[in-house]
Amino acid sequence: MEQRKLVTVLFCDLVGSTELAEVLEPETLRSVVMRYFDTARRQIEAHGGTVEKFIGDAVMAVFGVPVVHEDDARRGAEAALGMLSSLAGLNADLEDLFGCRLTVRIGVNTGEVVATSAQGANENLVAGDVVNVAARLQQNAEPGEILIGAATRALLDKAAEVEEAGVMALKGKRDPVPAFRLRGIRPDTPGAHPWPGSPFVGRAHELDLLSARWSSVLAGHGQWVTLSGEAGIGKTRLIEGWLSALPDDVLAGFGRCHPYRDQASLAPLAQALRQIVGTASRHGLVSDRLPYRALRSGLLLDGTPGRSVDGTYAAVAAVLADLSAARPVVLVLDDAQWADPMLLDGVGKLHESLRAARVLLVCAGRDCPFRTIELGPLSAQESALLAAELVELQPHGPSVLGRVIERAEGNPLYLEQLVAMLDDGADPERLPVTVTAVLAARIDALDPPGRLVLDAAAVVGRQFGLRDVAALAGTGGPAAVAELMRRGLVEPVGDQEYRFRSGLLRDAAYQGISKRRRADWHERLAEQSTGLAVTGHHLEQAYLHRHGLGMRDEHTGQLRGQAARTLAEAGRLALARADLSWSADLSSRALEHSTKDDSWWTAAAQVLGETLLATGAGGQLLREVLATAAEQGDDLTHAHARLQLAALDDQPAGPRWMHAARAAREVLPVFEANADELGLARAHIRLAQQQQILGSHRAAEQLLAQALKHAMAAKAAPEHAMTLGAIGMSLWHGPTPAEEAVRCCRELLAVHGGDHDVVIVTLTYPLANLLALQGLDEAAQECLAVAGRFAAELGYAEAEVVGPLFSGGVEALAGRLASAERLLGRAVELCRATGDPGLIATASRELARVLLRQGKRPGADLLVLAGGAPPAEAADHFGILARTDGDTNLARRAVALAESTDSPIIRATAQLDLATVSLAAGDGTAAAQAADRAAEVFRDKGHVVGTRAAVELRKAAR
Repeated sequence: MEQRKLVTVLFCDLVGSTELAEVLEPETLRSVVMRYFDTARRQIEAHGGTVEKFIGDAVMAVFGVPVVHEDDARRGAEAALGMLSSLAGLNADLEDLFGCRLTVRIGVNTGEVVATSAQGANENLVAGDVVNVAARLQQNAEPGEILIGAATRALLDKAAEVEEAGVMALKGKRDPVPAFRLRGIRPDTPGAHPWPGSPFVGRAHELDLLSARWSSVLAGHGQWVTLSGEAGIGKTRLIEGWLSALPDDVLAGFGRCHPYRDQASLAPLAQALRQIVGTASRHGLVSDRLPYRALRSGLLLDGTPGRSVDGTYAAVAAVLADLSAARPVVLVLDDAQWADPMLLDGVGKLHESLRAARVLLVCAGRDCPFRTIELGPLSAQESALLAAELVELQPHGPSVLGRVIERAEGNPLYLEQLVAMLDDGADPERLPVTVTAVLAARIDALDPPGRLVLDAAAVVGRQFGLRDVAALAGTGGPAAVAELMRRGLVEPVGDQEYRFRSGLLRDAAYQGISKRRRADWHERLAEQSTGLAVTGHHLEQAYLHRHGLGMRDEHTGQLRGQAARTLAEAGRLALARADLSWSADLSSRALEHSTKDDSWWTAAAQVLGETLLATGAGGQLLREVLATAAEQGDDLTHAHARLQLAALDDQPAGPRWMHAARAAREVLPVFEANADELGLARAHIRLAQQQQILGSHRAAEQLLAQALKHAMAAKAAPEHAMTLGAIGMSLWHGPTPAEEAVRCCRELLAVHGGDHDVVIVTLTYPLANLLALQGLDEAAQECLAVAGRFAAELGYAEAEVVGPLFSGGVEALAGRLASAERLLGRAVELCRATGDPGLIATASRELARVLLRQGKRPGADLLVLAGGAPPAEAADHFGILARTDGDTNLARRAVALAESTDSPIIRATAQLDLATVSLAAGDGTAAAQAADRAAEVFRDKGHVVGTRAAVELRKAAR
C-alpha cells in the first residue's frame, strides 16, 4: 500500500573513487568501500533512518519510512554530521596504511513523497521531487560538505548551525533552489519538556556540597560523588535541579541502571557517554584518536566491553580527559542500586584515572557505597512549600495540609502523590499511611482505560514506548498517556518514549496486575522483542508467573525451556563481547530453570562454564558438562567442553599445546557435522598453534585461513582477533617473502582493523618486525609507535608484556644492541611475572642472542630448555648454546633441527650460528659453506639484515 508522507532524504556520495582505484589493489579497494558503506549505515540506522539503497559509491537513506517521527529532519541532519565524524576514524587507518583518504559530499532535503508502507520493502521505498532535489544538493556540495534544502532548514529552526550557500540552479528543476551549508546541530535545551516535573524545593545544604565538589572539578581536581537515599526522596530531582543551573558549555550525560539485567553490564555508562560525545561532536570537539574509535566498536555499540574490560575503561578515561580539556564534564549514573558490580568497580577506576581532569562522576541510588551525600527527608517547612507548589491548598484548610505533610514524612514522592489524591477528591480523613498504599490508591483511582494503559506500561518496564503498550493493551495513544502525565504518574523521555516518575510507582502498578495477565503479557512481549536478553527476560517472567500460580501444563514447560535456551544464547553472545558479568548472570539464570535431565542443560552449563573459566574460576562446571554430555549423547557440547578443558594447566604430562591440538583433531569432525562455526574456528586455531610451535608456518597459515572464515561467520570477536594475530606471526616467521608478507598484513589491517583495537595491536607488532628485517627501520618504528599508542591508551596488559619483546627485536635488527638489551631484559622480567613458560623461553633466547652479539656471556637462567621442546625452539636453543660454548656439534644439531621447519628465520639463523662457531674453531671452509647457505635462505625470505650479516661472515671466512 502506498501513502503520502513528509520525510527527509539523505544522499551521500564518495568523492574521487576513480583515483582511489589507481592507488589501491582491487580487493583492498572493495574492502575499503565496504567499510565506508558500513560506517554510513551505522550512522543512518542509529538515528532511526532506513538505507534505501547503495548506488555505485553513493548511499540513499530516508528518515520517516516506515515510521514517521516528529524530528525526522533533525535525525537526518545529525546522521549526516555523524557520517562525516565517523569517516575521520576510517581515514586515520587509511592514511597510516595506504597514504590516502576518503571524502564524501552529502545532500539532505525534506518534503512530501509517495512511500510504500510495508516494513520489509527495500526497493523504491520513496518517490517524488524531494528525492531528486536531495540528490542534486549532494552533487553540488563541496567535498566534506553537507548541503540542506530550505524545508529541512525551516524544520531544524534554531537547532541548526548553517551558512547560506545561495540559490542554486539544479538539473531538472525549473526554478532555482535555495541551499544551506550545515555546520552543526545545537543540543536540546535542558529541561525543555512540554510537561514539567514537580517543582524543586529545599536541599540547600546538598546543593552547596555539590557546588563545592564542582568548584574542585573546575580547578582540575576530578571528583566522584555518591548520592544515597530512600526511594522517592528526590535524588534524581536534586541532580536535575543542580544540572539545570550549570552553564551551557558543560558536557553532561545521564545513564540509568535497570533492575532486570536485560541490558549489558555497562549499558548505563554507554547511555551517558553517548550523550556527552554526541554534544561534543556537534561542537567539533571529538577527534579521531584511538580511544574514540575503540569505543565505537565496543561500549558505544551495545554497552558491552567489546574485547577488554580494562581497555574499555582506559578508553573511556582517555575520552573524558580529552573532552574535559575543552569543557568540563558531568557523568551521572542513576538507580545505581541496580548497577552491575563491574560497572561500579569501573567508576572507581575512572575516578582514579581522572583525578587531574575536569570531570565529575555522580552515582545516585538507594544504597550507594562510599556515600558522599545522604539525602534525608524534607523539613516540615520545605514540605509545605512543595505542597503549595503542587496544588491550591486553600480549599482544604491548614489542618488538611498538616495531615498530608505528616503522612508524607518528608518524602517528596509520597507528598506529591498524597496531594494529587487530595486534588482528585480523596477524603482527607482517609488518606493511606504507607507509601505503597498511597501509590496503590492513586493507581486504583484511574478510570479503566487509563489503568489498562498503566498496567501494560508496567509490564514493559520502568521506561516504555507507545508501540509496546498498544501491543498489550490494544490502546495507549498520546491522549491516554497525557492523562497519566497530568496525574503525575509518568513523564516523557523521548519520541513516543516515557517512564514512570519513580521505580516505586512502576512496582506498585506491576504488583496490582494478576499473575495470569502478567504471564500472558510477558509472553506477548517476548514474541515481538528483538534482543535475546530482553526476550529471555520476558519468557522467564512468563514462566515464573505461571509456575507461581501452580500451573504445570505443557505450555508452562515449553516456556521454561524457551526461557532457559534464550538466556543461555544471550549469555553466549555476552561472553563473545567480553561482558563476563552479564554472561554469568544470564547463563546462571538459564541453569536455574534447567535440570540435568533437560536436553539443553549441557549447552547452558557450557556457556556458564566458559564464562567462569575466563574469570579464572577453573573448569569444574565444564567437567560436569563433559560427563553429562557424554551420558546424554550430546556430541557437540561434549566437543566444546573437551576443547576448552584441553587448554588448562592441570593436564597429564606434556605441554598444553599438544593436548589442545590432539583434542582439536578429535573434535573437529563433530563441529563439521554440526556446521558449528565457533567450534570450527576454535579447533582450527588450536591446530594452527601446534603447527606454529612445530615451525610449520605454511600449514599454520592454511589452518588460520579456515579459522578466520569460521570466526567471522560465528561473529566471535575473541577468536577473530586471535586468528589475525596468529596469521601475523606466521607471515613474519614463515616462508612468505617479507615484501609479500608486509602487503598481506596491511590488507588484513585494512579489512579487519577499523575500530578493532586488539586486531590493530596484534597485527602491527609483527608488521613492525617484518619491516625491520627488510632494513626499513623508520617504517618499523612508525608501526611500533602505532601499536604502542594503542597499548598505552587502551590499557592492554598483554601488550605491556609483549610490547618490549617486539620492540627489542626491532632494535636488535637495527643494530641498537644496548637499547635491545634493555627492552628484552624488561620483557624477560614481565614474562616471568606472568608465568607463561612459552613467552619466558622466547624472551630469554632473544636476550641471550643480543648479549652474545655484544660479546657478553648469557646467564644460566637464560639457557634453560624445557623437556620435549619442539624443533624450532630446540634449534634456537642449541644454536645459542653452541655460540656460548664454541661447540660445533651443538651447532650442527641446531641446523638439523631447524631443517625440519619451514621457517627461513630459524633455518638461516641456525646456519649463521654454525658459521660463527666454525670460524671461531678455525674451520674456514665449514664457516663459508654455512654462511652461504644462511645468505641464500635469508635472501629468499627478503631478510635484508640477515643477508647482510651472512655476507659479512662469508667474507671473514675466506
